[in-house]
Amino acid sequence: MVVAVVGLIVLGLLVAAGVVLDRRHSEYGEFFPGRFPEKLTYCDGRDYLRGGPAARTEVDLEGGMLVAVGRTPGGATVFRPEHLAVVAGETLCSTVIWVADPDDTHLVSYALSGGP
Repeated sequence: MVVAVVGLIVLGLLVAAGVVLDRRHSEYGEFFPGRFPEKLTYCDGRDYLRGGPAARTEVDLEGGMLVAVGRTPGGATVFRPEHLAVVAGETLCSTVIWVADPDDTHLVSYALSGGP
């Protein structure tokens, strides 16, 4: 009887762990997302896919500044351009966002995937 109860508890824990891992993979594109996951969700649930790294001084923002707007699961800071159009009181979503590494010298770009 005790073995059956323990077996059911272990089975329940495995199913719960599978559900959590599946949710994390569908949200970030990885089972264990780090500072720079494959996919980020930002701006009203839109998906952004990881691009390549660039030196912060090389990022061309057409004279604009970056504004911190959140963090990745691994603790890196998410940035968007400061100057975005505002329509009907809402800021439009940027097609590209950046994530800074801890030493803040490199940015990894993320591009909008799909449409609204």
